[in-house]
Amino acid sequence: MPDQDVPELQSLFEAPGLPRFDLPDVVERAYGGFGLADQVVYGNFVSSLDGIVAIPGVPRSSAVISGGDEGDRFVVALLRAAADAVVIGAGTFRAHEGPWTPENAYPEAAEAFAELRRKLRRGNRPKLVVVTNSGDLGGPPSKLDDVIVITTSDGSGRLGKDVAAAVEVVELGVAGSIDMQEAIGWLFEHGYRRILTEGGPKLMGETLKAGVVDELFLTISPVIVGGGEGRPRPTLASGVELSPDATQSGRLLSLHRKGAYLFLRYSLLDVAPS
Repeated sequence: MPDQDVPELQSLFEAPGLPRFDLPDVVERAYGGFGLADQVVYGNFVSSLDGIVAIPGVPRSSAVISGGDEGDRFVVALLRAAADAVVIGAGTFRAHEGPWTPENAYPEAAEAFAELRRKLRRGNRPKLVVVTNSGDLGGPPSKLDDVIVITTSDGSGRLGKDVAAAVEVVELGVAGSIDMQEAIGWLFEHGYRRILTEGGPKLMGETLKAGVVDELFLTISPVIVGGGEGRPRPTLASGVELSPDATQSGRLLSLHRKGAYLFLRYSLLDVAPS
């Protein structure tokens, strides 16, 4: 494989005993060692210094927050390359062009990420899974290629015949919010073992509340965007209120740095209070 121009992230900390994949040289040169458990749900977000992950009314606001940093784009691509499925909410699906693939996030290393998927014995791309309570997806039909839609029976009825014919529809419940424990359980049962969620923040809040997120990858961008005035700007767990006995704590697994950007990896499993 020809030499490729990739960012090199400085490793500042790594907990012992983390899983290790057989990485392509290009990927290992950029990130160092990396791996995931055989069955895992992991989230990925970029946040401003003041904890904001999205700016309502601003198209592709996550890219605005990240500044398009090549290190962040590389990590997004790496996490997608390792995934069997990428799970997003309908709001994220409507707001972004897609596709949710490694090469779309970091095309400069598309060949290396394709090699990684071959090494992991995965298909050409992770399966896209869209979670929607309402059945409102929007967007051109081309975005619906090879998509699983998890919704309620009420939401399924609102998808429309053309959409329902183009996607695989999974009905969980009759109406209201999707039970994320049930949704993740369905994916596990159907062979999707490494599941990446890229939000948005409402879906991430629901998955955290359900206690199904094993790990969180968080990029801290060196920008301050403010919390908003009339319409509050969301954190990565918006739309839910975690009670004191359900508050999530994280155990730091790794820390990388590129310039003023920090790339953190946390375990959210069995973390004792500090």
